[in-house]
Amino acid sequence: MGANSKAEIRSQAAATGNPKPGIPNALLRGYLEHLSNERRLSRHTVENYARDIAALLELADGTGLKQLEVHHARRYVAQLHARGLDGRSLARMLSAWRGFFNYLVRVHGFVNNPCVGIRRPGPQSGCRTRSRPTRRIA
Repeated sequence: MGANSKAEIRSQAAATGNPKPGIPNALLRGYLEHLSNERRLSRHTVENYARDIAALLELADGTGLKQLEVHHARRYVAQLHARGLDGRSLARMLSAWRGFFNYLVRVHGFVNNPCVGIRRPGPQSGCRTRSRPTRRIA
């Protein structure tokens, strides 16, 4: 995808359009319809999920959905983080990706979800700085 900005990443696809030629339209459309009709999510939420999944498909760039593994998804998250996406945006993207793959496993017979167990980048537990309360001497 090159060095695309956040705006370019977010504008990859329309809510129901195909983000990339060659990717099965029916899978993405089916998932978006599931979100809209069965889960009754708002139009804006469905559009956000479509953009987030479009970013995944663009990052996959030729790798089939069934061939994606955990190391691919981790690399994609790291690439997006390096481009400046913050933790909240990455968490939302991972949520969209997990949901999409859960749908593919449940409805379309995919074997695995490559996004399970991946955590968004954030401060390591040992790197957090906290001020300690001072003790009062009575």
